[in-house]
Amino acid sequence: MPSWIVAHSETLCNFWLALQVGFSAAQQQHALNVIEALLVCPAKHKTLAALTRLLRLPHADEFALADFFRASPWQAGQVRTAVMRFLLGFVGQVQRVTRHRLLFLSVDDSLCRKHARTRALEAVGWHHDHNKARRQLGHCTNASCYASLHLQLGPLQLPLNWRLYLKRSQVATLNRQRRGSDRPRLVYQGLADLVMAMLDEVAPHLPAGCRVYVLFDAWYDNHHLQRFIRAHGWHWICASRSNRRVGDFQLGQWWSHLSQQRCERIPLRLASRSHVYLTRHTVGRLRRYPGDVVALISKRARRDTQPAYFLCSDTALSLRCMVKYYSYRWQAEVDNWFLKERLGLADFRLRPVEAIANWHALVMATYAFMAYRRALPLLERPTTALAPLAEVLAAQRQTHARQTVVEIARLVRAGYSDAQLLAELFPT
Repeated sequence: MPSWIVAHSETLCNFWLALQVGFSAAQQQHALNVIEALLVCPAKHKTLAALTRLLRLPHADEFALADFFRASPWQAGQVRTAVMRFLLGFVGQVQRVTRHRLLFLSVDDSLCRKHARTRALEAVGWHHDHNKARRQLGHCTNASCYASLHLQLGPLQLPLNWRLYLKRSQVATLNRQRRGSDRPRLVYQGLADLVMAMLDEVAPHLPAGCRVYVLFDAWYDNHHLQRFIRAHGWHWICASRSNRRVGDFQLGQWWSHLSQQRCERIPLRLASRSHVYLTRHTVGRLRRYPGDVVALISKRARRDTQPAYFLCSDTALSLRCMVKYYSYRWQAEVDNWFLKERLGLADFRLRPVEAIANWHALVMATYAFMAYRRALPLLERPTTALAPLAEVLAAQRQTHARQTVVEIARLVRAGYSDAQLLAELFPT
């Protein structure tokens, strides 16, 4: 049965008010309308028109929502900072209850794919695409790009921080278009710079006494980020490329040079099964990085011609733990799937880059609410098994389905005829 939003849920109102974003009453109303509609909307594409069709609340209008993103005096940074600080406060509460001491920060970036002919949206451009199935022109996809930071502490998993990424050419083009206008000029920041800015933001608010590991893929394997992480007193684990030099040889050459070393078998639990990987390792120095690192070469089978390569700054960590810890980065990919496939992160139809950043902020806040609601039972029972995110989303939709039934019953009791009832519930 279809569900409409006739009132905001109590849990969402409590979450949003606790953020203390500093919105006006009208802005609060629009933000809650968007978040509730993103959670309930069953449409494949979460456009403003599709979201508005679900709202049975005063002042629910798609043009008003568009102006809320484009012209209303608020910035994505307000929501981002408020969500980050609220979630880190919640992490501190959970850590005091569960006593977990290992904290993982997973770095990732992803593309919000658009049609190849999309030109007018300022944040959309051609980006290198690692996913072969999504290549539109050679190795590139027309999309917007964002970087994200995910936190894991025991069973607690939260989307912590994010940034919209613009290429250097995009920033230069937009700044040329803004000459002579009152719109502020943009400053280019590379993906590694955005990641370091996000880590700098969260560093002062992390729980004291936790051992922190930062996880990232081969795209971020560079000495700037690695030295930055170690300067904070954290450790890092990353995937790497075969041409990365460790000690006297490149990683692609170390397997044969370690032929006298017996392969260590490391079992790893995957989504539906377990697999045993054959590994060899060495300890050496990286170029322009102070200190030794552990380099691990992993094969699915002995005759595998495409091994995986990993680096770790913690030389005291066992190989089994190193592989296990790096596997936690997969949750960042789950975040990206939920954000784009279930919450419509890539469904924006807004032209200004500031409006697109605002759309990202509210979609990310929606996902943060889902993760927060999922983790709430940990405060009462630290050993409880958390429900999947899909069940949290289904529970929110069921709440609005019940409210819809109650609203229809109220209209019937008020004496509405069939025609009046249909006109009220399905306005043209």
